[in-house]
Amino acid sequence: MAQVAFPATPRDRRAAERIPTSLRGKVFPGAIDCIIADFAKHGARLRFEGAAPSGERFVVVVWSSGQAFEAEPRWRGGCEVGVHFIASRDLRRPAPANMAEAQAMWRKRRPRLRRKAIVASPAIVRSTRRRSPRIGPPPPTP
Repeated sequence: MAQVAFPATPRDRRAAERIPTSLRGKVFPGAIDCIIADFAKHGARLRFEGAAPSGERFVVVVWSSGQAFEAEPRWRGGCEVGVHFIASRDLRRPAPANMAEAQAMWRKRRPRLRRKAIVASPAIVRSTRRRSPRIGPPPPTP
C-alpha cells in the first residue's frame, strides 16, 4: 500500500500561492481602511489599524484598481482577518445593491476632468509649431 505524504504547514495546502502586497483597501459597510497584506486568487489577508470589522460577509475593495470582492472571514487574529472571496466585481461596471456604497465612494475618489478642462489646464503645453504642408499634388491654379 502506498503512503500518502501530508504537507506539514497549512500554507502548503493552499490552492493558489499568496503574493505579499501592501495594497490600500477599504472594507464595506463602514468604509474601514485596511492594508491588503497578501493576496491570492481565492482570498487575502487584511491588516487593520484598529479593531477588525465583525460580520459574516463584507465587501473588500482594492482602492487603486476598483476591483471589489464579496468576502467572508475564515480566521481572525488581533488586527488581521483572513478572507475567502465569494464573488468579484469591477466597480467601473454596474454593481449590485450590496456594493452600491463602495462603488459610489470609489467613483468619487478623484475628480473626473472633461476634455475642455484638460485642454484649458496650465499643465498642458501648447505647440507653436505650424502644421506641415499638405502632401500630394499641388492644388490647381486658376
